[in-house]
Amino acid sequence: MLKCSECQRDLPEKEALVNKNEEGEQRIICPECFQKLTGVDYKTFAFRKENAKQTLWAVLFCLAATVYAFMEKGVEWGIGGIVLTVLVYLFSSKAK
Repeated sequence: MLKCSECQRDLPEKEALVNKNEEGEQRIICPECFQKLTGVDYKTFAFRKENAKQTLWAVLFCLAATVYAFMEKGVEWGIGGIVLTVLVYLFSSKAK
């Protein structure tokens, strides 16, 4: 059992969240205190973080494909790749 640094409540290890404060010190907080401190529950935070990672990989893949298309197929395909990359970024970052 661990203790929450904010509310001093006992919580099991699987519920404990490790956080760093402004001074760089690690502290253990419970999900309820995480929501009080950030204004967002932890599941939503984790979902947004994973969505940001997937968006980054999709945009990097599209950029690599755009460079390849520009070099191998010409300017028209390169412009199409740029448009596709922008659309992937816009639509994937809109998920809430």
